[in-house]
Order: sequence, then structure tokens, then C-alpha cells
Amino acid sequence: MTRYYYAGGHRIDLEVDDDLVAVDEQVAEAGGVGGAPEGAAARRLPGGVVVTRRTAIAAPRLAALEQAGAIRPVYRHERALMVALPEIRVEVDTPRQRKAALAAIATAPFDVDIDDAQADRIVVRPRSGRSDEALAVANHVYERAHPAASSVRFVQVVPRPGSTR
Repeated sequence: MTRYYYAGGHRIDLEVDDDLVAVDEQVAEAGGVGGAPEGAAARRLPGGVVVTRRTAIAAPRLAALEQAGAIRPVYRHERALMVALPEIRVEVDTPRQRKAALAAIATAPFDVDIDDAQADRIVVRPRSGRSDEALAVANHVYERAHPAASSVRFVQVVPRPGSTR
């Protein structure tokens, strides 16, 4: 399945980085499977997410983290590393856009909950807690309702200028 998101009205394609995995520390702790992996291979990011090589986590622990819903996919776009979190923010400029966005949310491809609904924004989360479902829902809302914005919350790391990675 092709992964993408919308920014500034443009579709941005994402590449899945199968070598890396992100662990949501809060979800791991709440699921009783401990914290995120430590060590030289682990990189702590904002938002309570730790990125490491998939092979740095023993298979039974990886399975337990996946079962707890603590694993987040890692994407790349150009030189940026991106981790999608299970939260969608929909921005609207008019009551008509808001109505269209709510209608699109009601037909989302996955079950969602509306966490916050203001006049100018709606925050939505997939009931499963899965980031890939959040990405699909954000795209569904944007493609159906054309609000000012519909985007999954990303934690993004961009290399410093002049860096080769």
C-alpha cells in the first residue's frame, strides 16, 4: 500500500523504512511491556518516541510491543525521518468545510473517536491506536472534504544542513 500525506494541498509520498521501528514509550508502559529500548542504536525523539533498528529488539519483545500497540512505523521523505502518531488534526476555515469534514470523518475507513471539536479544528484518533490507520483517515478526510488541512501528527527529524545522512 502506498503511504502519503497532504501538506499545503500537495500529496507527499512516503517511503516505509522497514529497517527502523519507533516505540511509543507511554503506550509501552501502559501496556505493561516496559519502556522503550535503550542503547547506542536507540534515538529518543520528541513526543515520547524512541527510534531504533528493528533488529535491535529481540523478537519476543518486539511481538509484545506490537501486541501492546506501542510500535509506530517509520517513514522517510527525501532526507527526513518521520514517525506518524495516532492523532489527526483537521483544520477548517468555514462552517461548510467543518460540516464536510465531519461527514468525511463519519465515513472514515477505520473506527475513530473525536477528541476535540472546535469551530476551526477537529482532533480525531483511531480507536485502534494505530498510526497507519490515522494516516489513512487523515487522507480520507482531506480527499473527501477538502478542508484547509487534514494531517496526522508527525514527529520529524531533518538532518542538519551539510549532513550526509
